[in-house]
Amino acid sequence: MKEINYLISVSVMTIILALSSFYILTSTTSFLAYAQNIKNSTETSILFKTADILFNQKKYDEAIPYYDKILTRNASEIDALNHKGISLWALHKYKEALPYFDQILSINSSNVKALNNKGLALLGLQKNDEAIEYFDRLLDINPSDVYALINKGGALLALEKNEEAIQYFDRVLSRNASDVYAINNKAEALTEMGKNEEALSVIKKAAIDNPKDETLQSTMAFILANMGKDDEARQYYEKALKINPNLTEILYEKELDEFNKIMDNKPKQKLCSLLF
Repeated sequence: MKEINYLISVSVMTIILALSSFYILTSTTSFLAYAQNIKNSTETSILFKTADILFNQKKYDEAIPYYDKILTRNASEIDALNHKGISLWALHKYKEALPYFDQILSINSSNVKALNNKGLALLGLQKNDEAIEYFDRLLDINPSDVYALINKGGALLALEKNEEAIQYFDRVLSRNASDVYAINNKAEALTEMGKNEEALSVIKKAAIDNPKDETLQSTMAFILANMGKDDEARQYYEKALKINPNLTEILYEKELDEFNKIMDNKPKQKLCSLLF
């Protein structure tokens, strides 16, 4: 009987040791997996921090490889997809940007950033009607979305539907009378309609209140040029150039024509000095 009890005790002990070993093994495996997850998370956070610093400094070419590394780890990382898409958009690589916004929308078809940014990429490709569809989807989600209102107005402006465009800018201005994007775009629409005096009254205060906004300064110059006030227009172009020496890159075709006409009247030596 003692022998049987001894065998039972040994068997029980063997089972306990086996279970203990299993527990230790699974605990160790879980801990290693947890530690690896912490490591991966830390490395991803470092990559994001570096990428976002470069992104915020507008060093988009340098930021993109860091977003690529993040996406190699997780191809569905929405913030990395969005920021890479924006970086490509900022580099005027609109077609290349589109797949990143599309990938976000395949994950979440109502992602407001991706809807807005895809619309902007389509605007960059001059696919204005297609862009409007995405801004309309945003407005279905939130009829007061400022980005959607301004960007849809911008698309209508590009389609020369100026009166329709103004309605969207006015919706923004009814909520925030100081919104510089709505003010600038409304002034441009009025200028396109030949209403230069009205355009000037809309934008003049904003241009004075925001002396470091090159878009407002150049739009002021464009309106004055349309009014035949070349000397005044030149002064505003000079201000805009001091703020952004690459001003010509953000002007649309008609604005660029006026800029060249006005600034060609200026001695080239003095104009070049403004670019430094």
